[in-house]
Amino acid sequence: MKTALAATATDFERSHESTYQHVFLMVEDNPADEALVKEMLSQAFDGKCHIVCVDRFEKITETLANGSFEVLILDMDLPDRSGVVNISELGLRFPDLPIVVLTGQDNFDVAVEALHNGAQDYLSKNDITPDMLSRSLYYARERKLIEQQLRHALEDSAYRNMQLEAQSKHDPLTGLPNRTYLHEAGNRVIFRAKRHKMSVALLFFDLNGFKKVNDSYGHLVGDELLKQLANRLEQEVRDSDLLARLGGDEFVVLTDLLHYDNEVYPLLTRLEQAFASPFVIEGSQLMMRTSIGVAFYPESDSLDLLLKNADFAMYEAKNATSSNVCFFTESMAEQFSRVHRIEQCLGKATSNAEFDVVFQPLLFTNNNSLSVEALVRWHSPELGSVPPDDFINLAERSPVINDITRLVVQKSATLLHHLNTLKKSIGTISINVCASQLEHPHFCDLFLHWLHEFRLPATKVCLELTERQIINKADDCKDQFDRLRREGITIALDDYGTGFSSLTHLLSLDIDLLKLDQFLIQQIDTQPRHQALVSGIVEMAKHMNIKVIAEGIEREEDLNVLTRIGVDGMQGFLIAKPLPLEDMVAFTQPHTLNV
Repeated sequence: MKTALAATATDFERSHESTYQHVFLMVEDNPADEALVKEMLSQAFDGKCHIVCVDRFEKITETLANGSFEVLILDMDLPDRSGVVNISELGLRFPDLPIVVLTGQDNFDVAVEALHNGAQDYLSKNDITPDMLSRSLYYARERKLIEQQLRHALEDSAYRNMQLEAQSKHDPLTGLPNRTYLHEAGNRVIFRAKRHKMSVALLFFDLNGFKKVNDSYGHLVGDELLKQLANRLEQEVRDSDLLARLGGDEFVVLTDLLHYDNEVYPLLTRLEQAFASPFVIEGSQLMMRTSIGVAFYPESDSLDLLLKNADFAMYEAKNATSSNVCFFTESMAEQFSRVHRIEQCLGKATSNAEFDVVFQPLLFTNNNSLSVEALVRWHSPELGSVPPDDFINLAERSPVINDITRLVVQKSATLLHHLNTLKKSIGTISINVCASQLEHPHFCDLFLHWLHEFRLPATKVCLELTERQIINKADDCKDQFDRLRREGITIALDDYGTGFSSLTHLLSLDIDLLKLDQFLIQQIDTQPRHQALVSGIVEMAKHMNIKVIAEGIEREEDLNVLTRIGVDGMQGFLIAKPLPLEDMVAFTQPHTLNV
């Protein structure tokens, strides 16, 4: 007889096969950890996954017997039994099931023992991210597939054993060397470079927007794209270089020995050339781009460090505006170390109540009405005061961003309730969100739920999003914007006027406020070209019924010029610095601009 949980899993798979692409079984007895992992996987797979959770070891067998799961996510510390013996027993009973250990034990020896007993990966709850978790699940399935191939091969002849040994070191999709081959051959290259006192470069790259290809065209098209790319790359690298696929859309090139680091430049040019023409798949032409991170031996003195540093440089390249190639440097190494510490502390910052919210006033010139922008601040016991620029981008890539946004909604509601009690009026409270949140199909529901939870009227809320955030994501943001505006929420486009500024975004997105980047504002009284540009933006915005706000005002001279130009609102230290909630309540009274 099926348990209620197992029956639910079976019924779910029968009725929702077309809705969810991934089904996982998680063994976890902590409801908070269960909820966190589910949120991470929902973000990683865009909601196209389902997680069945049991809280005892004894329930695993019955649940697996009544459902089909891609990967088992296992906490080793369970109420009825614990330890690595759980892994080996499950491996014997379910040899085809990939197992990823997700536990609070951040212990190297335990991790090694778990892998030796049959786990495909070992992750610590203390520093897990959605990207890391989704990669681990993907790699676990690939490793298990290779294990299955090897297990079957051992039953054949000696020739078959040799054949499958080669397969275990090559990617089954593209035929390229895989991570295992890279480590074996790469360490030999490093040894040669050390002996001859020469350099080696490792280039780490992936496809920008590959996830959208899979989502829009399906995984078969995505697989064909990877195969075509592998063929192109093989034509561009030298015979003496090692090209490997690590998994997913991640590739590396490990060069042969170099006399000088700049010898890598021609290779970079050729790799970029591989993306110059469209990939033609099933009648569709797909233009793809790549971001490349480069690290050198002996600055990175091991293969593992080369991989880690080149990977970090690749993500820096993704954030850069001038080039799609980034070289790992010593300053970047220091930054990487700090980023790693911030990521470790970030996960527990919300539960430890380390975040606070301050409010910066925004004055409108036509009627001297007052609005505010809610800004998050973080004081870490370990790191001290962490500037927003140091942690916001990291938070945007993890589930903690929703915790932060919920806190900002809560504090904004508290401010509004205080003001209502004192019979003081205010316009809107601006709350910053990011594109990764708006990409999630359920974010609107979640945000509106928070407004209802804390009794913050939608008409008192302005959502701010930087234009940098919506590059290549405008369509996803538009649908969310339209729904939020129907609820009465105002939409602001922040940091406009630099970098990626595009009139297309003003035409395609329904924007209520346009916030000019402070680069255009500072010293504007001595910058005629800036004055002309701001005047043109203001005039254009008026015809589109969009109000223009000037940020970063710190000088009376700038204020006078902006007032003359006709900017609708002013924000900056000259008006007021960000204020704690109590000071913001005291500040809220009729204000005028002295111009």
